Amino acid sequence: MRLFYLPLLGLCLLLKSCVSPTQNPAPGTPPVSYRPILMSRQQLETSVAGQPPRALQVPGKIFISNRYLFVNELYQGIHIYDNADPAKPTEVQFLRIPGNVDLAVRGSLLYADNGPDLVVIDIGDPAQARVVGRTRNALPELAAPIRNFSLPAEYQPANRPANSVIVGWEKR
Repeated sequence: MRLFYLPLLGLCLLLKSCVSPTQNPAPGTPPVSYRPILMSRQQLETSVAGQPPRALQVPGKIFISNRYLFVNELYQGIHIYDNADPAKPTEVQFLRIPGNVDLAVRGSLLYADNGPDLVVIDIGDPAQARVVGRTRNALPELAAPIRNFSLPAEYQPANRPANSVIVGWEKR
């Protein structure tokens, strides 16, 4: 029986070494703090819109489907590029989707998070993308960009304005 526990103990120690230690800021450095960006539920449900292309600022995930390239702009939306010539992709449009962090494409449908909601967008013609479905509160509330962050009391769901959702984070 001891022979069973010895490898198990070794495995536990090995796995423990894979966890990186928390880095403490240098003494005198103010702690990093974030403030949630709130939007009313009514605004959120009408916020997805096509806009003229714009420069990438804080790119996130990239998705390639057929000849199109989709690049997430963290908390802002999705850039759509025509990638027919990979050496020179051309901008098609920017889809404004507040609270967007993730995306997926299947066929002619783009699935994206819009704060806590999941929206389905028809991209059969990416220049004329339009929302064709929405599932309210399909996803958990948008998490802060740092781990172990405690949401200040004034932004707890019970204390924030009625029918408001978090769609982004702003560094203080």
